[in-house]
Parts: sequence; C-alpha cells; structure tokens
Amino acid sequence: MLLAVACIVIGFVVGWFARGDGGGVVLPTVADAVQTTATIATTSTTATTATTGTTDTTGTTGTTGTTGTTGATVAGAPARDQINLVILNGTETSGLAAKTQAQAESIGYANVGVGDAPATQANTVAYYRTGEDAAAQQVAADLGAQTEEALTAGSGVESAAVTVQPDVDVVLVLGG
Repeated sequence: MLLAVACIVIGFVVGWFARGDGGGVVLPTVADAVQTTATIATTSTTATTATTGTTDTTGTTGTTGTTGTTGATVAGAPARDQINLVILNGTETSGLAAKTQAQAESIGYANVGVGDAPATQANTVAYYRTGEDAAAQQVAADLGAQTEEALTAGSGVESAAVTVQPDVDVVLVLGG
C-alpha cells in the first residue's frame, strides 16, 4: 500500500514539473530540442585565410574525419546518398580506403566502393565523370581532396574504378 501511494505521489510531482508549472521550472519539449539541434547543425564557422587576408564563410561546421572535414552542401551537388563513389588507395598505407569508406558512409554516402589505385600519388584528387563536377566538389569538401579533375576515359584510374563500381560518378584517389 505504501509503495502504491509513493508511486502516485512521484507520478504527480513528475507530471506537475513536465506540464511546466512546477516551481517555475519549464522542461524543454521535443520541439524545442529539434529546433536547437537544427540551429546547431546550420551554424557555420568563419575561417580567415592569412595569406590573402580574405574570409571564407562556406560553412565548415562538421565532423572532422580521417582525411578531411565534412563541409557544407555544395550548390548544385546531388545528395550524398545519390553519388556513386569509388575510393582508391593511392598510398602505401594499408586499409586507408576502407577507413575513408567508413567515414564517407557515416556522413551520408550510400554507394561507396573501395579498391587500389593503379599507382601511388602525392595528393588526394576527386576525379569526376562528365557532368559530375559538383558531386566531385562535394566529395572533395567532405573527404579532403586537394583538387578535382575530369576522369579520363581509358585511364588507369577509370579502369580501376569501374572494376569496383561500373556506374561510378566520382573517384576519390587518396594520396599522401
């Protein structure tokens, strides 16, 4: 009996506070939490480039990953889950393509294949098929490519990529 009374009293007190009129304390609602989360997600960081004295306000808020930082959505780029991406390891670091694949998938890329590049290279490059330059810019912003270049038909990079995923849009070749 005492336990039942205690449960009723606790339920009453919790309900009283949850309604927002209990002792002047108002608990946040789910709608408030969603609004706060949306506000945080859309806030961008301002970065200053010391060499040119210009300010870049492209919205670099995001999760720092293995090879880059998730950036703001690039204008004209398809949604991340619509980009057919192949990541080729152009370094001597074993497992780097798989690690980058996991990072890409964690930020919304759904069609990601991995393999080895035909040769090692110094810089990370996002290669793109004709018409997919905005997609390459998005991949570069998200995964740390230094440049974007058109994918040459019949090249070693293209051959390695289509072996992994025939309908590839962007090939990220990791360099280092």
